[in-house]
Amino acid sequence: MSIEVIFKGVENGSNVARLGGYSFLPESIEWPLNPDGDKLTLVLCLPTDFLNETLNVNLPEEHVLSVFTTYKKDDYFLDSITFHGDEEELKNIKKGYTKVLLHKAGDVRNESDFLIPAQEFVFGDEINLDLEEVDEEDFDDIEIYCGSLIGNKPSLLQVENMGLDDYQFCLQIYGGDFPEGYQDVFSLSDSVGYLFLNKNDQNHAGVFFTQCS
Repeated sequence: MSIEVIFKGVENGSNVARLGGYSFLPESIEWPLNPDGDKLTLVLCLPTDFLNETLNVNLPEEHVLSVFTTYKKDDYFLDSITFHGDEEELKNIKKGYTKVLLHKAGDVRNESDFLIPAQEFVFGDEINLDLEEVDEEDFDDIEIYCGSLIGNKPSLLQVENMGLDDYQFCLQIYGGDFPEGYQDVFSLSDSVGYLFLNKNDQNHAGVFFTQCS
């Protein structure tokens, strides 16, 4: 089963699974820039011990998975972080418009122009996303879950030959779950961010992209 994720406010430097807050990116690692030279903004800080326990993966202990994205208040950027299965879209994201870094924890740090107030992950209900089990005549009556969740499988992901065979789904984050003032972090408040972990190469720890319908 996938698990619903809800959020509560927490200190920006807390060593918990959270949205936003300060990064633990060590000073030895340069703050990530996108190909346009813009500093990326931290959207997810995920201790590997939390991911190992929750997802039964085998990431290095006492490390952090940091997820960054392009974010602009005044300029259009949605196309830079969106991927619906088009190979060119994925190449664009992998150029660095979003970034997933696996690293040891350094001191708290932020070099982005923005600091999203930290929101700690809190587990809610288990969610059954097996729509194959639903009778066709009942399908129109099903309310499809479109919020934040972790594990098993994503909801509403458009999977037209995504080319992510070497990746494992980790979690999805609904833009509207970000704190007030940052619900446009994925450009549109109803956009969903998807995090996939690389199953074979921890030097390229994962890929993060958004979709909107």
